[in-house]
Order: sequence, then C-alpha cells, then structure tokens
Amino acid sequence: MAEAGKSSRYKVAVASSDGTQVNQHYGRADKFFIYEIDDEEGYDFVEERSVQPVCMEGSHLLPLMEKSTAQFCDCRYVAAARIGSGAGASLTARGIIGMELPGSIEEAILKIWKYNRIQGLFT
Repeated sequence: MAEAGKSSRYKVAVASSDGTQVNQHYGRADKFFIYEIDDEEGYDFVEERSVQPVCMEGSHLLPLMEKSTAQFCDCRYVAAARIGSGAGASLTARGIIGMELPGSIEEAILKIWKYNRIQGLFT
C-alpha cells in the first residue's frame, strides 16, 4: 500500500485524452498516462495504460470499481479532472491519493510533487 511522503520515487496515473491535459473524469477515462516522479530529479513518462471506463451514466458496480482501482496499485497518486466519491473511496482504500487537478499534466505533476514534499514533513 502506498504512503505519501515515504519515498522520493513514486508513480502518478493521469486521466487524459491527449497526454497533455488532465481532462478526463476518472470513471469515464479509457486511458491513463503513468509518470514516475523523483522528488530530487524530476519526472518521466512511463507508459500509457488502457482501462475499461467504470462510469455507467452516474452509477458504478462495486466489483468494476475495485478492478479499476486495482490497476493503479503501483501508483501513489491518481490525477483526474473529476473523481466521484465512489472512486475516491476505492482509491483511498488501496492507499492511493486521488486528486482533482484539471489543467496541464505538467502543472498537475508540480502540484503533486509539492503536496508529496509537504506530506513528507509530517511523517
């Protein structure tokens, strides 16, 4: 299970349709861009991960949500334009921090980096 502030290297999954903007709702996204952040050295793109969207007109089946969030168990953070309460709870249960950060991926990564550094001060 991932813990904020524990390591200087960690992965972030970003819900994006184009690889430049955080512009997808978690439950409607069909792909996530995975980045690895090194708190001391910067970040690198790792992979594009295809997923099955779990949002079905506002409702979610728990087994599908659990399967969806399991796909990110190697990530400490998930960034999306929107994350519903069900997805947020499922991510949290896995120790993953979900963040609503619409805008550029670069800006989202910078915000996550700052957040992670601050969390590290309290551990």
